[in-house]
Amino acid sequence: MIWLGYVLTYAYLLLILLIANVLNEKFKINKFITRKIVHIGVSFCFFIMYYYFQYTFHMFIPPLTFIILNYLSYKKNIFKGMEDENSFGTICYPISVFIMSLLTYFNNDLVGAYAIGLFCMGLGDGLAPIIARNFESKKIINKKTLVGTITVLVASLFVVFFFNSFFNLDLNIFEIIIIGISASLIELIGIKGLDNVYLPLGIFIIVWLLEVV
Repeated sequence: MIWLGYVLTYAYLLLILLIANVLNEKFKINKFITRKIVHIGVSFCFFIMYYYFQYTFHMFIPPLTFIILNYLSYKKNIFKGMEDENSFGTICYPISVFIMSLLTYFNNDLVGAYAIGLFCMGLGDGLAPIIARNFESKKIINKKTLVGTITVLVASLFVVFFFNSFFNLDLNIFEIIIIGISASLIELIGIKGLDNVYLPLGIFIIVWLLEVV
């Protein structure tokens, strides 16, 4: 039932945004935390869209919608709990998801690469700054820390192991390690939220290449 997929998708995403807003405005939770709640929480919408939309064009309609909505929110500060005036991350996030879902629509075999790219961004890039804030660590580049980089690596390895099994991708241990290390290195170069483009699309391409080679 496509209509139910839309209802659940938008209800889930709006609920995440509402929770972040309430936590920030009513409970005065640091915006850093509420932004990460959105960052991580939104990625799990993949399972709703995959279940209800499969490989139809409907899979790229929600991210397309949120490109527009997030742009308006960035300009007008609508969803205060997720915005950062110094970062384009909230706009880049749905752009990356839209591109990956669109490519998967044209080539269904890319769904594994799509999922891995999305969750390396959602979990890896989402958890890294939270963990890094709680442990003193040497800064590497772009104010990124060693602890944060290790967090991206561990989270990405978990993501690849999970979806390798979920989609029967047949990636070997060497390829899984390559993807994990690549994710941790790509995340280092992202500034002003642009890692929400570099990381998912970079991993998407790497997984795709490893599958076809």
